[in-house]
This record gives sequence, C-alpha cells and structure tokens, in this order.
Amino acid sequence: MTFANSTSDNPGPDFQALFEAVPSLYLALDPGLRIVAASDAYLSATLTHREDVLGRGIFEVFPDNPDDLTATGVANLRASLVRVLSQKRPDVMAVQKYDIQRPHSDGGGFEVRYWSPINTPVLSPRGDLSYIIHRVEDVTEFVRLKEAHMAQEGLTSELEDKATRMEAEVFQRAQEIQETNRQLRDLQVHLETRVEERTAELQEAITALKQSEDQLRQSQKMEAVGRLAGGIAHDFNNLLTVIFSASQSLEAKLGEDKHLGAILLASERAARLTRQLLAFSRQQILAPQAIDLNASLEGLSPILQRLLGEEVELQILCNRGLRTIFADPGQMEQVILNLAINARDAMPDGGKLTIEVGNADLDEAYARDHHGVTPGRYAKLVVSDTGHGMDKATQARIFEPFFTTKGPGKGTGLGLSTVFGIVKQSHGHIWLYSELGVGTTFKIYFPEMHREDQLTLDASVSPALDEGGNETILLVEDEDMVREVAGNTLREAGYTVLEARNGEEATEICLRSTERIHLLVTDVIMPGINGRKVSELAVSAHPDMAVLFMSGYTDDAILRHGVLEANVPFLEKPFTPNRLRIKVRETLNRSTRAEEGK
Repeated sequence: MTFANSTSDNPGPDFQALFEAVPSLYLALDPGLRIVAASDAYLSATLTHREDVLGRGIFEVFPDNPDDLTATGVANLRASLVRVLSQKRPDVMAVQKYDIQRPHSDGGGFEVRYWSPINTPVLSPRGDLSYIIHRVEDVTEFVRLKEAHMAQEGLTSELEDKATRMEAEVFQRAQEIQETNRQLRDLQVHLETRVEERTAELQEAITALKQSEDQLRQSQKMEAVGRLAGGIAHDFNNLLTVIFSASQSLEAKLGEDKHLGAILLASERAARLTRQLLAFSRQQILAPQAIDLNASLEGLSPILQRLLGEEVELQILCNRGLRTIFADPGQMEQVILNLAINARDAMPDGGKLTIEVGNADLDEAYARDHHGVTPGRYAKLVVSDTGHGMDKATQARIFEPFFTTKGPGKGTGLGLSTVFGIVKQSHGHIWLYSELGVGTTFKIYFPEMHREDQLTLDASVSPALDEGGNETILLVEDEDMVREVAGNTLREAGYTVLEARNGEEATEICLRSTERIHLLVTDVIMPGINGRKVSELAVSAHPDMAVLFMSGYTDDAILRHGVLEANVPFLEKPFTPNRLRIKVRETLNRSTRAEEGK
C-alpha cells in the first residue's frame, strides 16, 4: 500500500510492511469494495495469495459456496459494508458461516469456515470515507466446539476448559487488535492532518497572492521607493554611528574644534533625514510622547509648502491654548502629510488647503451620534481643501485599504487607510465631510494626554549616567565599522567586550564561555540569526544576562502593536559614544535592581 504523504526523499514509516506483518486477519477495501491490502495472516487463513486478490472485488475473490443453498455470507457481509459506507461508523457482525474456496492444488471445492467480522471506516480529515478495514477472527474451531457441546451433553471437562480458554483468547486478541487499530488510525490521522495543514497553508498563500496581484501592480512603484528609502536609511544610520563616534573621540582628544563641530552638526541633520526616510517607508521606531500639534505643524510648514507647490495656497491656524496629546511624533507627521497629499491631488488646478488645530469637548450627545467615541476632552486637527469633493459612495469606502479614485499607477490606495490606522492606534477618531464641487474636510480628535500617560513617560526616563564599569559585554553587530567603534567605546569605559559578527558567532561564544556574561548588546536585523533569536539563545545559556537591542529598523522582536515596549531596553541608531555608554549603564543597573528584588 502506498501512502499519499510518502516521497522518495522521505518515505516515512513503512506502513505497508507494518500492515502486512500484523499477526491478525485484516483486509483494506476502497469505497468500491476492492481489495487494496491484506495482512499475511489473512492470506494464510483464507488460502489465498496477495497477487491473486489485490485490485479485485471482495465478493469476486470470496463468493458463496455454490453447494450450500442456505449460504448467507455474501449477503450479510455486503449489508454490513453498505452500512459502513452510508453511516461511516464501525459495524460489528455476528459470527458468520462463510466457506473458503480451496486452491486447485489442494483438490478445489470449499472448506467450511466460521468468522467473527468487524468492518471499520477510515475517514479523511474532511470526513470522507477513504478505506474500510475488514478484520475477522477465524472461530471455526470455537463454533465446532460449541456445536459439539450442544450435541453431546457428555463432553469432557477438558473440552469445556479448552473452549473457555479459546473464548478468552478470542476476546484478548480482539482487544489487542482493537488497540492496534487505534494506533494505526492515530498515526494515519496525524500524518493526514500534517498533509492537510501544509496543503491549506499553500492554498491560503496562493489565494492571497491571486487576490493581491492587481493591488501590488498599483503600488509597485511606491513600495519599491519605500524599500529603497528604508535600506538607505539603515545604511546611513550605521555610517552615522561611526561618524558620531569618531567625531566625539577626536573632540575628546583635541578639544572643541569648529571643524569637528561642523561634522557633528551635519551628522545630526543627516540623522533627522534618515528619520524622515524611515517615516516615509513606515519603518520608524514608534514611541508615544507628549505632543503639541502646534509645534508639529510649525516644523512641517516648510515641507508642506514644497509638497503642495505654488498653485495651492496653504493656511495654518494654530491655537496657543491647545491641549497636549500622547502619540508618536512620526505618526502625527505622517497623518498631516498624507492628508496634505490627498488634498493636493484633489486640487489639480490649484486651490486652498487649511490646517487648523483647536480644543474640543465631546459630550454624551455627540458620542451617541458618533459610534466609538468616548466623551471627554480632545485636541482637534482639521484639514480642509477646496478640491472636487467626493460622492457618498466614495466616502463610504475612502478608508478601505487599496481603495483609490486615481488612475492606474497614480496611487496606492494606502494613504488614507494609513491615516485611519494611525488615528485609531492613538485612540483618536476621524470623521469625513465632503461635497462634490465644494471640497473635503477631515476632522480628527485626539484625546488629551492623561496622568497615566505622564507616569509612563516618567517611568521610562532613567538618570543619564555616563559612567563605565567592569562587567563583561557580548557585542553582536554585522557591520564591521559600527562593531569596531562600539567595542572601542565600551572598552575605554572599562568593560570587557566580546565581539561577534553575526548570530552564529554570538551563540558559539555563549555556549563556550564559562565566565559570566553580564550584558548582550545586539543589532536586531542581521543576516542569518536575527537579534531576537540571538537574545533567546544567549539568555537560555546565561539566564542572568541582560539584553540591549540596537537598530534603525523596526522589528517584531522589539515592538508590540507598533509601539516600543517600555520594558525592552533599546538603543536607536545612529547613536553617539555618550549615548551608548549611558544606555549600557542603564540596562546593567536595571538588571542589577531586578536581581536584588528577587
């Protein structure tokens, strides 16, 4: 019997050999009642050979005895098999008289036999019947003893004992066979489940790919630019880390110098540029802060002017008494920029874009009319344009991912869906008002920053201690220059530094080291084993080891729901030697306090 999950490279368990060697009488039938497998014991008991029965119908191989006009073996067995096919449940038959045909070499004819059959269905994970296991016990001798016992009252006690032993043996064998059947079924179900799971995963992937083909074609250019921007920003962050470190090292040796100052100033401007690139590619590290939307608009004003062009008039209306909100600054900038781009595209012949902020108190009545709103104090961001506006059908779908009213290749359909997601992630609400030929207004409400938010910020701020230590640190960084400057910085601060170029080397160092390693400082994104996996392997080898992640990318290893976890030490690239020493010391101190608190 060949199983569906067997391959030439991984044949799996030899179930055919197992089935044929079972010391019990088994047949395997397909739904058409053709014989597909037989145990050696069955063939021996029925005086048949495997090559003579496989592929043939069971009643073709085992007909009724034509000399026995009262024979009911075929009819009874057929009825039982039909019940199994229709009900998909095991069917236990009474003891049957079913004569077996002798081979011509043994004289031919039929031999009287009695059997105890059980027919059991084998179902697929979807509930379809795949096979029927026909298991029998040859009870001919037992029946004959019973008949002799009934016919001869004077049967000796020896025969009675033998009959009892045989009955017990039949029951025991039946139990053994039942257990063997259960184990075979469990193995089959397990293997079929694995095949089904892999098939479902593949089917799901194929379906998702087909559904997104058109969407991917529309967003191909923007996606490529986003990846390019993220990759450039990542490389910039590594280079800027080296520049920061080298410049500050020179400044420490040479003192203040205008040329070094210019290098540092240019590096800081480049770092701001990389943050903008990461925001564009949606790979920015997210961390909520106290935000004044007035300051956000003032900072974005020059970018907005260039973005809109000369044909669109920009008006920004600030509010000096504006409430503070608790959100990620990069996210807020992305909201404003996306809405501005949407407004610009709605005014191809020019117009006016007004961005206004203010306070709003949303009461119970407003909350009843606007699903999902919690009454309270909010800061309001209003973005209005004088564009062509939207009809009701468009408004109903405007926040759906990949929905766009622009022509092919002119929009990804992700801008406003991204705005919607950011607003909801920041516990805010967004409402749309639009009229054809008049324009569109987006009103966004962000809840006022609460005292708990301030406590979160306060708890996340640690004393800035630029001091060294004597602990042992394992530094894992695939960029050679970054690893070199970071290692030198930590050694100059008094630490013992073990360096690894990748996750594999770091794992070997952890497993080989017999001395305590106090801290793992690891890049998150690396070829091969990433930083998250490195930290898991390292901590399993050194349970008391603290971990400090560093990266210019976001990654699931350090993020949860898009927000940086407060309890995960993280150092954002690019960093200065001073910032590296401070973060290392903070992480080690926190680990020490945690150990003392145990």
